[in-house]
Amino acid sequence: MSITLRILLLFAAIITAVWILHKIRKSKVRMESSIYWILFAGILLVLGLFPEISYRLGVIFGIQSPANLIFLVIIFLLMEKVFTLSIVVSQLEEKVSVLSAEIALRFHSAERRLNEHGEEEKKDSADKETKTEIKN
Repeated sequence: MSITLRILLLFAAIITAVWILHKIRKSKVRMESSIYWILFAGILLVLGLFPEISYRLGVIFGIQSPANLIFLVIIFLLMEKVFTLSIVVSQLEEKVSVLSAEIALRFHSAERRLNEHGEEEKKDSADKETKTEIKN
């Protein structure tokens, strides 16, 4: 593995860790996501500091270049994150549709109650007018 790739991995690990720690301080990221990104940065750091790991894993998995193994690991981790996020988005879309249906039902029932209440007031006022006319 070239020194350039090792430096790039170390740089990416440091930038990722600093960025996620900054977001944690500002409370802009959930704990689950922050743990994932800290582990991601840790993996990049380990692969950058100890290139022997990529050589040995490359031999075990039959990958000829340690750089290819590193790219494969990064792609796998990012694909896992995309899959997890798509599950979360699907769940949120389901919640939004249920909530919008519930709001529509509540609005409809409230509107119906107002109409019924308005009709009762009209009947009451008509009854009062009729009674007043009878008295006169």
